[in-house]
Amino acid sequence: MTVIPGLVRRAAAEAERQLREGVGLLVRLGRDLERSAELGRLLPALTERLKILEETVRDQDAELRRVRADLDSLVGQLNDRLLPRIDERMDDTERDLAAVATSLIRTGRDTAGNGARLEAAERRIGDLRTKIAQLEQRSGLWRDLQSNMARLGDDLDAMRSRIPLRAAEPPSESAPAPVQNITDRPA
Repeated sequence: MTVIPGLVRRAAAEAERQLREGVGLLVRLGRDLERSAELGRLLPALTERLKILEETVRDQDAELRRVRADLDSLVGQLNDRLLPRIDERMDDTERDLAAVATSLIRTGRDTAGNGARLEAAERRIGDLRTKIAQLEQRSGLWRDLQSNMARLGDDLDAMRSRIPLRAAEPPSESAPAPVQNITDRPA
């Protein structure tokens, strides 16, 4: 009858081993439940932080749009006010120069006494040429400013396009899976 006590001992050892594994499993499940509860408590705070970040990004986007609109308006106003006048002044100065040069050349040939006048006219023509050069330089500076403002607007558009607005997303699949009930586990 030594077989039965050996079987009983093996059955008892197996039962004890399975009880220890069950206790270990219960301890791990308890830790997972505590961790899940802690993550559940943190979820509203993280959701609130996401909402605040989204609002901040929306506010910054609105501000960038306002700056872009202001820049566009400023460039438009400067174009409407300055460029037509600069071109008109250059045209007027060229016409004046041509008229002065023509009249002085005609009258200068007629008399020798007009030598002093010719010199004054030449100085005047030189002054007018200097003014034309200055106006052309200012016009070039204005056109450079206009292109810089346009590039700044484009840079603002590019910056706004790099800041994506996203709606709040549900938790991703990488979040820990909910713990299954022990009775739901497959045998």
